Order: sequence, then C-alpha cells, then structure tokens
Amino acid sequence: MNHVLPRLVAFILAAVVTGGLASIVQTQFNLASLVAFGAPVTPTLRALTTFEDLGRFGPVMAGIAAVALLPAFIIAHVVSRVVHAAWHKALLMLAGVCGMAVAFWLMASVIPMPPLSAIRRLPGFVSMSLTGLVGGAVYAAALATSHRRMHPGQSRLRRVATAVAITLVPVIAFVFMAPPRGAEPVFADPSTYRVLTVATGLERPWSVAFLPDGRTLVTEMRGRLRVVRGDGTMSDIALDGMPAGFHEGGVAGLMEVMSDPDFAQNRWLYLTLSYGAAGANGTRLVRGTLNGDRVQDVRILFDGTRKTRAGNNGGRMAFLGDGTLVLTVGDGNLQREAAQTTSDHLGTVIRIDKDGRAPADNPFVQVPGALPEIYSLGHRNAQGIAVDPETGDLLVSEHGPRGGDEINRIVAGGNYGWPIVTGGIDYPYPKVSPFKRLEGYRDADLEWTPSIAPAGLAVYRGALFPEWRGDLLVPALKERSVRRVIRKDGRIIGQELLLADLKLRMRDVKVAPDGSVYVLTDGADAKLLRLVPPTAALAESSAR
Repeated sequence: MNHVLPRLVAFILAAVVTGGLASIVQTQFNLASLVAFGAPVTPTLRALTTFEDLGRFGPVMAGIAAVALLPAFIIAHVVSRVVHAAWHKALLMLAGVCGMAVAFWLMASVIPMPPLSAIRRLPGFVSMSLTGLVGGAVYAAALATSHRRMHPGQSRLRRVATAVAITLVPVIAFVFMAPPRGAEPVFADPSTYRVLTVATGLERPWSVAFLPDGRTLVTEMRGRLRVVRGDGTMSDIALDGMPAGFHEGGVAGLMEVMSDPDFAQNRWLYLTLSYGAAGANGTRLVRGTLNGDRVQDVRILFDGTRKTRAGNNGGRMAFLGDGTLVLTVGDGNLQREAAQTTSDHLGTVIRIDKDGRAPADNPFVQVPGALPEIYSLGHRNAQGIAVDPETGDLLVSEHGPRGGDEINRIVAGGNYGWPIVTGGIDYPYPKVSPFKRLEGYRDADLEWTPSIAPAGLAVYRGALFPEWRGDLLVPALKERSVRRVIRKDGRIIGQELLLADLKLRMRDVKVAPDGSVYVLTDGADAKLLRLVPPTAALAESSAR
C-alpha cells in the first residue's frame, strides 16, 4: 500500500495533465484548419474555444490518456528494473509518447468514427503523441516528490485527498461544460394514425420506392433489390450487369432506389451504391431498365470522388421539376474539409441529367478547377432529400456529428458551412468550429441538438392525412422515431414524434401514391410499415 497509493496519485496527475495538454494542442490544429479557409478566428475567440475544449474535451482526453499511459508506464517500470536507475525518467517519458501514439493510431485507424481533427495528419499526430512526453515527466516527478519522508498516517490521508481532488476537477469541468440536452419532444397522439406491417425479415434495408403497378421496391445494403407485393410476399429482382459494389456492414452497400418520372414509358430505375474498396470507396449512381423481375442494361451515370473510409456516403436522390437529377454525396469522414472545395464531390449535392451529364446552368460549370456536377457544397452527410411538389423547393436532411443535425433548403451554388459552420461538436466532445453562423454560409431551416440522426426526408402532400399537408417527415435512427416537422406557409412551427413507441431505428420514409406513408426500419431483421388513418385501417381490415 505504501507504494501503490503514491503511484496512483502520480498516475492520475499525469493523465490529467496529458489530457489537458492534448486538448489544447487539438484545439490549435482544429482552428488552424478553419483559418486556412478564411474563418475569422480572433485571439479572443481562440482563447475562448481553447478554454471551452479544455473543460469539455479535456476530461475525455484525460480518460483516453489514462487508458493509454497505464500499460505504457507498467512496461517502463518493468524495463527500468534491468537498466540503470538514471534511465527511469527517460523510460517513463518515452513510454508516455509511445502509449499516446498507439492510442491515437487506434482512434484514427480502428475505431469506427471520425478521429480527432489534429491526428488526421502527421504534424498533428506527432504533436498530440508528444503530450505523452510531458505526462511521463509529470509522473516521474510526482513519484520522486512522494518519496519525501512524512508521517505515515498523514501521508496516506493526504495522498487519498490529492487523488480525489485531481480526479474531481476534470469531472466537475465536464459536467459543467456538457452540451445541453435540448427540449423534450412532443409525442403525436397514436390514435390519429394506424400502423400496418407490410413486410418483415428485411436485412439492413435502406430505401423504399413505388412502381405504377402497385408493387413496392426495397433495397438491402448487401446488394439485394426486393419487390414487395400487396399481400406482403417478397421476391428478388435480378440485377443483371450491375457493377461490383463495396459492402461493409450497415455503412456501405446498395442504397437508394428511385423510378424515373417517365417510368411507364422507359422502365428506368436509378440506384445508388458504394463502390471501390475499404481504403478507397465512393458513391456511385447507376441506371437500369426493369424488365419483369430483372434490371438490365445497367449504365453508370456518376462516380463520386473516392474517400479513405467507409460511411458518410450520402446516396439519396430526387428529380427536380426540370427533369434533372440531384444526388447527395457525403464528406468522407476523414476528409471533412473537402466539403469546402469544388475540386472533388465530397460533401456536396450534385446535379446531372438522365444520361449523367452536368447541365450547362450548374453553378460551377464555368469555374476553373471546379467539378461541373456540383450544385451545392458544405454538407456533412445528407441522407434525406426531397422536392416539395407544390413549391419546387429542394430540401435535404443531414447528419451532424454530436449535435448539429440539419434540414437545409438548397439553392444553386449555396455553401452550407460544414465544417466551418455547425451547431455540432465532435464525437469525443471537442468543438468542430466556434461558428454556428457566419456571413457567406447559408443557415439551416432547422437544427437538432442533440442529434436525432435523420436518415431520410419526405414532404407530405397526400390526401389521407389532410392535417399533415406540407409537413416534413424525417426518419430518425438515433431517436428511433419519425419526426413530423409541422409547417405553415413554409415556416416551421412545431414538431412531434410518430412511431416512438416502437423504439425502432427508422431508415427511410416515403409517401405512397394513395397518400399513405411507408416507413422502413433499420437493422438485420427490419420491417416495412405503412401509416394510414384509423378509418382507412378499419376499412382495409373489413375488405379482407
């Protein structure tokens, strides 16, 4: 006990110091990436952002440092027994660097979420790893100080008090600086609609679409296109000549399916999928002809810029009133700054014609070095897109990181800010940006913090729910509901949750030609649900 307690105090102090220093370094590298895009980061704003990150991200980083430094220091202690005592401090400092480097490598390469901004490039990675050098020195110095002679009872009590105090400081800081919880959602009256189960046993479905003959199409991420009949029976649609896709769990694979506005004449279907490989994959759009139970004559219309990690694909599409097609493309996770450039497709909405060509009136066609397909930029991961059939407005819903989910009204050439302007913070709690609004970037129509993880979007203009006309329907993965965003004269005046009692992740929502609402749940054993008014549900039951 005489040796354990002082080492514990020294270790806690080293972890807290290392975490705090790493937080400061992370903030400076992150702000530097914003300054490179011309963001007005003043010295005062830099100091405030550094302090805020230190209070909220510093404690998280201290926990990461503790996990990284513990095995590193144990190894250093073992090695120091066989080398000269004079090398003990140097070994601890070296162990600290190695421990932090391994932790950051795991965060950048293995953990399935975007890593810290600082460690995505070598200078930042090295700088963050070197915080372990200070941690090792603090640990060694604290151990040396603890060897001073002191009354045994007083020594033990003092060390316990010190350990508790050092631990409580970051905990209190995190609690004080934690993001707000947000307002409690309003739950829709479940008696105002009925839920019918159309199909079950779907494997990671992603999108639902309707055919003029009354059949429903559903995509599954592993590469299967399924047709669902009115009686709930399902069969597969063969994808003849479909180019090889890239599939990884629930983050990459076959995504959207959509029929052509002139489907009755041309039988065209459009599909999006991931293509490439784990370290170089992108979003692809193809067109094929549906003949019976086969999609044939598949043609690649668009290949998005490849990215180095799976996920954040975008992949939703819609037709504008002029017959052109728009498609969302995600920011690529590790390359989020690419969303602010027009030299690649990452973090954009693109617009092409039915043959994959960029229209001559696209906003960046005449800009040197810009890709002509880009219609808007500054998006993180827009997984919902819809055109309001009454107003012609193009709307997208997009995922923020931790908070900052948005609905945006898209205009040609608009820059929607990511990652310079956002209401969200990074997953481990540092700020992405100190700017929630900034001149030159378009504001969101609606923002959700905390995140709901919006995975789709539909504008309700059907007849079955007249009180919903003009409202937006947003399936939410994290919140496990469908958000009804209530609008009046185009303005958002309220929200309520549908299907929250099911506690299921919601992947897609589409309004059927008859005005009913089809909802696709998410996961390995998912369902296709249909929402109808209570009277319609009773009538259908009687008809059977």
